[in-house]
Amino acid sequence: MLLVGASLIGQTLQKPTCVLDMAKDGAFLTIRGVVFPTGHDIYIRPSGCEISASNRVIIVWGDDPSLNKEKLDVRRDAEFVRYDKLLGEKFPLAPNMVGVGRSRYRVTADFEGRLDIAPYAGLTRNPKNKKPIGIAGFGHPMPFTRFRLVARSVSNVEATEQEPPAQSQADHAPVAPAKKP
Repeated sequence: MLLVGASLIGQTLQKPTCVLDMAKDGAFLTIRGVVFPTGHDIYIRPSGCEISASNRVIIVWGDDPSLNKEKLDVRRDAEFVRYDKLLGEKFPLAPNMVGVGRSRYRVTADFEGRLDIAPYAGLTRNPKNKKPIGIAGFGHPMPFTRFRLVARSVSNVEATEQEPPAQSQADHAPVAPAKKP
């Protein structure tokens, strides 16, 4: 009886399995995660994975022109339209600010597609002269992750509204013209 109880306790204390730990390059799978749009890329942090830079997955839609022979048909259904609309909603920028604004919603969804896995992310340098000899991985402007999901569908889209960015009075103050020497 004691062994059964200890076994059940051990099962409840186990961490969720990270889908990236067991995945193979080229495998078709579904990854659930939180979406993070950046200036160049959109990536997700998969649910059940440790939050770290090494567990980010770049999302590229299967019909993206940057893909060569590896294109996939993309299902652009109502869930895709909803995902795209939620991801595009931004808080407005303060006057005289430059940028695209912060995302209004934290979006979580299931993405289905092919997972591409690179052997490493970033530059490899020659140990003798430290000159770059190779580059691998995914991300812009410099590869920052080993994982890319070539997605063909999105489903189970959930969104929570985020707090608006804090605006100080200095952000709204007019800028005085420069004095002439």
